[in-house]
Amino acid sequence: MELELRAKMEELLREFKDCFAWNYTEMPGLSRDLVEHSLPTVEDFKPFKQPPRRMSAEVKLQVKEEIVRLVKAKFIRPARYVEWLSNILPVKKKRGPIRICVDFPNLNLATPKDEYLMPMADLLVDGEDKHEILSFMDGHSGYNQIFIAKEDVHKTAFRCPGSIGTFEYVVMPFGLKNAGATYQ
Repeated sequence: MELELRAKMEELLREFKDCFAWNYTEMPGLSRDLVEHSLPTVEDFKPFKQPPRRMSAEVKLQVKEEIVRLVKAKFIRPARYVEWLSNILPVKKKRGPIRICVDFPNLNLATPKDEYLMPMADLLVDGEDKHEILSFMDGHSGYNQIFIAKEDVHKTAFRCPGSIGTFEYVVMPFGLKNAGATYQ
């Protein structure tokens, strides 16, 4: 990008910086009237509870910090009397802290596939070849701006190590079948 155009783009972004979320708590989520993620399950599947996994004391502390952040942002809430229960998979980010991913293999097996055809990125880019500028804007924690259908929140329950507790997602996390189709 030419320096002059780059400077204009940066100026535009700075002018409207209040339109962007800079942390989890600044994201109110999308209206349920617009979109929400549902988790229909096949009748034959019974709810499943995964056995607990072990983690080091250091990882437990980092998990607890991330859980506190997610609760404060209202992405998750404490869960009691769960039927579906999955484990977390702490993943170390490039900058040091961990991100909590949840392993939903049983729930995903019980969920029918949404055959929504995802657009192929290279075709989208090729379709824009006559335009001067093409930008990619990634929504900050985009999945977390889509709510889980209220009647399905209980299916997203997950267990944390030690005495941290059991929680469930109120917003759509990564790892759920059909989440990509809902996001599109």
